[in-house]
Amino acid sequence: MTASAQARMRIEAAHCWGAFYRGYLASHHPMAVAALDAMGASGEDLDRFEAHYLGNLEPMPAAVVLISPGDEAAHLGSPRAFSEWVRYFSDAIAREGAGEVLRRWVDRLLPAVASGAFHGAIRTAFAVESEAQDELAHGLAYWAAAYEPLPPPAEPAGTRSPHEVLFAISQDAAHAGRRPAGRNIIERTVAATRLPDFNSHVASLDPDQLALDSIARALLRAYAASGDFTLLHGVTGTHAFRLLAPYASDSGAALLDLWNSVVAAYLGAGSPPVDGWGLDGSDALDWPEIQARAIRRDDEHDIKLAYSCWREWQHRGDDLYRRAASARVA
Repeated sequence: MTASAQARMRIEAAHCWGAFYRGYLASHHPMAVAALDAMGASGEDLDRFEAHYLGNLEPMPAAVVLISPGDEAAHLGSPRAFSEWVRYFSDAIAREGAGEVLRRWVDRLLPAVASGAFHGAIRTAFAVESEAQDELAHGLAYWAAAYEPLPPPAEPAGTRSPHEVLFAISQDAAHAGRRPAGRNIIERTVAATRLPDFNSHVASLDPDQLALDSIARALLRAYAASGDFTLLHGVTGTHAFRLLAPYASDSGAALLDLWNSVVAAYLGAGSPPVDGWGLDGSDALDWPEIQARAIRRDDEHDIKLAYSCWREWQHRGDDLYRRAASARVA
């Protein structure tokens, strides 16, 4: 959905701010503004959100080097290079067009789909949706600067659905309630790939169950059962993946990258429960009330989850999306 002119203007005006603040936190401004706008926020609502949020951000640093075609690998995963990546992607999009750049770079970045707690993919996907000028360059730049690829995934050769894989992990005393060491989501996700049984869990998936709908449903059920913050990012991350998947040259390889990241993120979260209901708020709100409450929220994660759940409900019709969004904002 293309954002309104006022939302695009706000996103573009905020490009004076960097993508990172307080060391590693990601700016949610463009994603939150696009989500608020799509859910019917007024100019006054957006003013209030920006007054609360923009003070967190840090100015865009000046670019000090030039990233040239063929030299990209040396700068992947360097937050300090964010400004340089913005220039690189702005030039590439102007020269080749957004579609061509996405087709080339989605393939390259998907092994790092979990980078920045999935925020690289999420910001890029929201940029595609909003069509705000230059925001696609900023989204791809964040993903490249935060780039943290996981090891190549094991090939599925088992008999389990995505939900059954996560359930089996949750029942293993070696993992349930035990988070790998790390200061943040991506560090714990990467640490999970070093667990001795990580690849066997990835491979225990039935190859016929390697599908976005079943992966997204497994993450949604696990989030509803636990309210886990990492899994919240997984729910919004699968929404982003759906928007970016058409640009991947190999849909099977893209899904395998996603599945690899989902298992790692789930283990990194401490393998919480995946069945039942673990959210505190009421699940009885309808979509107009969910959106009205989300618009009044200061927490960017409430806004983004409500929006992604709404979009995925529109796509799949699964009422658990409404229930989870209701509980989050209630």
